[in-house]
Amino acid sequence: MGRKLIWSGILITLLSGCISLMEETVTKRAPFDLNCDAKSLTIHQLDRRTYGASGCNKLASYILEGPCAGPGSPCVAVMNS
Repeated sequence: MGRKLIWSGILITLLSGCISLMEETVTKRAPFDLNCDAKSLTIHQLDRRTYGASGCNKLASYILEGPCAGPGSPCVAVMNS
């Protein structure tokens, strides 16, 4: 039981970091595509590898391509709308 709990905690921590990296990737790309300041944008996770960005009366969806494993990963946000 103790080992399962420890591994569950490690997995949650790793996935949280991965989600943060994916959201950060979209946050860097969306201001250019939407011609909107990053502080004015809201990022929404739509599914496992799809994010939405909204702000300045504009919307965009992004698909993440490539591995999003950590800093320096070749994870790229590609606009899908």
